Amino acid sequence: SAERLGVEKIPLYQIHWPDIIQPFKSFGYENRKDELFWDGLAECYLSGLVENVGVSNYGPETLLRASDALSKRGVPITSNQINLSLARYRSSEATLKICDELGIKVLAYFPLANGLLAGKYSVETPPSWPKSITMKKYYEGTAPILNALKDIAEKRQKTVPQVAINWTMMKGAIPIPGARNVDMARDNFGAMGWALTEDEVFQLEAASAASEEFSNGGFELV
Repeated sequence: SAERLGVEKIPLYQIHWPDIIQPFKSFGYENRKDELFWDGLAECYLSGLVENVGVSNYGPETLLRASDALSKRGVPITSNQINLSLARYRSSEATLKICDELGIKVLAYFPLANGLLAGKYSVETPPSWPKSITMKKYYEGTAPILNALKDIAEKRQKTVPQVAINWTMMKGAIPIPGARNVDMARDNFGAMGWALTEDEVFQLEAASAASEEFSNGGFELV
């Protein structure tokens, strides 16, 4: 991988998922290989192939186990990449806390909840198919968040996506927003260089608590 990337060391090497896909679990048989994957990360780090190692979609329990296993070999976990946004906050709070305690940086994918928090989708203006089918149930369920985002965006002279992305930064996370074109990328950059106030963060999180949570992708952080 390093050779294909044209680097001597890979800056960050992450596991994408815990070993949760166990097809025979319903029959009482599991064969999880998380420890083997952690050993692999450690070997890559200790042999000098990578500068940092991280994990993805790890909840508090799995993260503590991984941290314990890797720390015994002198390998720090740098990052944990998780689904985090105002529409996916309640289920991620415990993970954020553990990451903060362990000094692990959170990388937030779906900071705009797959476009839901961009303020553009509604019953009248749905996204293209098939996204229109999967997102339909969230239009009304996340209305409190969108209303709060629009209110703050108007007062701050920012866009709705910029406010939503800035919130993830206020939680200490590094957001990974998507962008289909240059204009979207430029708008995303506008989330930097300023900060929401404590009152604004409180307003957004109160709205989040009153809203339906965005999809967990079929699994929970454990």
